[in-house]
Amino acid sequence: MNPPPSRGRATSRFVRGRGRGGGAYRPYFYFRRNGRVIPAGGNRQPNQGEQGAPDAPSVSPANRQPRGWNRPGSKRGRNGHLDCSFLRPENYAAPEDGLQVQSIAVDNPRAYPGWRLYFLREKYEEGNELAARVMAVEAYYQRNPHTFDFVMIRDRGFFPLCAPGIISDAQLKEVWPSLSEDIREHPLRTLGTLSLAMHTVVVNHLLDSNDSNTAIVPTPEQYVPPSARIRKIYTRPEAFVPVETVEGISHTRVDTLFSIRGTVSNVGEPSYSLTWQAFRCSRCQMEMAMRQRGTFQPRPYQCKRSECVARDEFVPLRNSPYTRLSIRQIIRVEESSLGLVHDFETSMPAEMDVELRHDLVDAVRVGQEVVITGILKLQELGDDTATGDASNQMQPYLKAVNIRDAGSIKREFSERDLEAIAMINAETNSFRLLVQSIAPEVYGHELPKAACLLSLLGGKGAEPEAVNVLLVGDPGIGKTKILQSCAQIAEYGSHVSGKRGAQSAQQLGITFAGRNKRVVQAGSLMMASGGGHCTLDDVDKLASKQAILLQCLQSEEVNLPLPGAFASFPAQPSVIACANPQRGQYDEGRYLLQNINITPSLLREFHLVYILLDKPSERDMSLTAHVRALHAGAKKRARIAARYALKPKMSDSMCEVTFNVPAAGREDETINTEDDNDSIMQQDYDLDKRLEVLPEEGDLDLLPPILIKKFLSYARQEVNPVLNEEASNAILRYFLELTGSSGLDESDSIQIGAGQLLGIIHLSQARARLDLSHVVSSKHVRDVIALLTESITQTSLKADSSRFEARGGGSARGATGRSAQLRNFVELMKKRSAALGRRIFEFDELKEIGTRAGILTGLSQVVEMANLGGHLLMKGANMYEVVPD
Repeated sequence: MNPPPSRGRATSRFVRGRGRGGGAYRPYFYFRRNGRVIPAGGNRQPNQGEQGAPDAPSVSPANRQPRGWNRPGSKRGRNGHLDCSFLRPENYAAPEDGLQVQSIAVDNPRAYPGWRLYFLREKYEEGNELAARVMAVEAYYQRNPHTFDFVMIRDRGFFPLCAPGIISDAQLKEVWPSLSEDIREHPLRTLGTLSLAMHTVVVNHLLDSNDSNTAIVPTPEQYVPPSARIRKIYTRPEAFVPVETVEGISHTRVDTLFSIRGTVSNVGEPSYSLTWQAFRCSRCQMEMAMRQRGTFQPRPYQCKRSECVARDEFVPLRNSPYTRLSIRQIIRVEESSLGLVHDFETSMPAEMDVELRHDLVDAVRVGQEVVITGILKLQELGDDTATGDASNQMQPYLKAVNIRDAGSIKREFSERDLEAIAMINAETNSFRLLVQSIAPEVYGHELPKAACLLSLLGGKGAEPEAVNVLLVGDPGIGKTKILQSCAQIAEYGSHVSGKRGAQSAQQLGITFAGRNKRVVQAGSLMMASGGGHCTLDDVDKLASKQAILLQCLQSEEVNLPLPGAFASFPAQPSVIACANPQRGQYDEGRYLLQNINITPSLLREFHLVYILLDKPSERDMSLTAHVRALHAGAKKRARIAARYALKPKMSDSMCEVTFNVPAAGREDETINTEDDNDSIMQQDYDLDKRLEVLPEEGDLDLLPPILIKKFLSYARQEVNPVLNEEASNAILRYFLELTGSSGLDESDSIQIGAGQLLGIIHLSQARARLDLSHVVSSKHVRDVIALLTESITQTSLKADSSRFEARGGGSARGATGRSAQLRNFVELMKKRSAALGRRIFEFDELKEIGTRAGILTGLSQVVEMANLGGHLLMKGANMYEVVPD
């Protein structure tokens, strides 16, 4: 008797043991059968029979018994962990939901030749809502030919679209009233509609120009390139959505349009991939487009035309606009928002990854402040390689649709912010209010705070206006607090602490990051480029990177040597730094360069240098009460000053005179510095006293850091002051006095160059910007000259130190002769008198000046010599008056 016929597929001879039976061996790879894709392990699609057995019952994967290597007791993993991609066919395509990737027929309607470039799977229906919107936008483009250059758009492949013009168009509103809402909620479809309308207009414009011009016939002497079809055109929207903070972007608003403002911190390497490939049927000449994914390039399996039965011989079209080579680049943006104040010691500004495509690739550089408009997307953080399952964690990123330089975009201020800025400007002494609000934990030191404030107000304009400040002093006096406060209220920038050693040194310049070291990471100097501020704490500990800092301050660029190449990046930051003495405490008997570990060339790049000393005095009582009130939660600065502060020393030489300058309009008037009686070196003007809080003025309401940040940003953005004639003459006279043109000996003159002159001009403009004044007056120059005079007085031994180091000396050597000691003492005494604005000094103050001049012993004899020589006049017991020149 014959056995009954078997149902389904015959058993194979490749079994695991003849006695045990079991199923046939099936190799692990995807393959095609009956037009379907069979997954690995022999699991057929549900309700799908095999060839030759249409009545075969379907077996669900859950009811099928495991066999072979799929046994539960086997130590080997599941089939999903294996990799048998080498068994795949040549034209293999990854399946989508168990179906083979299908090609798309390029059947554009006659009215819109680029329909399939923007709407792949949507058919054109004449008279529907989409067609009406495309026609209305096309009419808007044609009504504004002066706004859109169609020839340039065809060559570049993109065009900017400003929101005010298209939203306010009356005719477009009738057809598409919800344009602004649609571009925010459905940006991809809306941008596709706008691009399709521009594509149609550009094609029609090209056809009209070809009809009007005579066709050029190619000859052997002249080559005429063939006319190609227009590729996809991209719309770059501008000002459709307001700028938001990164922390305010919610993950629930995926696929919506956002706009952020920040500084580019990382720039990755561009990657290229073929996303779409066009094919042409060799029989019916039908054009098709097929999406390309992964490393395998699939081809169409059949022609999309119903009358054609071709299944092979499809010719790839490289010049077709439907063959698209996609360029992709990932950058990282660090947020720069006025509404946030960051503590760089405990937290960092928010960051977001941005994906650039097409013409936006390589459109930015590291350290550039940009405004990015993009669509919020989510991506998986990674796959779990141990279990083969995808991770459920998703990371948001922005798919950019437009990038603009932030330098041409003004920041927006609310009405409440403008009212607060107007109230600050209405103060009788807004300069003192802002100075006292910077680092209120630090008592006193008004002049260094004022210098840092003017540095924060400068550095933005048509030309670089960097103002560099250096604070040198004893540890624990509050230099770090002042720098942290400046980093918080700066419009944008970075903060580096030298206490971290090598890690901080690497953050100063440009480095390479990433797994393959192909991601360019901006350092602190680059993050503050273009008008920002870089605060360097303990710059003396960054000895290995001082060459990079010097190069950045001198040439305004950062060089990056590469193997076989050389690159330079523009960097124009304003630097506010501090340094500690080498021996733990500042030695007034030594030169400035011998107290700190900074090179002389780097020290010359700082426009203002201040020495903050911790001297024991009676004012420590006021400082103690100030600290107690600060920790108690109540800051009663005026009351403390009334009880414990010393009264200012008054003399007949102190008066509130203004800085007199020659009247404008005088002709044939030359500036004579020798006979000028109103020289700034002789003015009794004490800026330090003006910035202090007097006891009779009551409590001073300090400003919060976020309000100071908005005020500084508004002043830098809206005010661009210019020098008037009086201010120019005042700066000129002061500069001539500093360079030794007022009769001083050339050997004793201070080394001042053109860089210091520019620093004086920039400081004067910053002082006028603080008053929201568009003109720099002589009063603004007077405050700046007081700051410079104090800085030069404290660091007057710098010139002598430079000459000493040029001789190659190994240690500090003071003047040995009494005549040299007297000359240095008289010079410092006159500079101190000009800085403080008074000519009456006590003997203890003269003793301090003598210590700075290097006179360690015999100071009484030097004072007697100055008295006999007519440089000092004794006014009483231990009271002396400086005789002016």
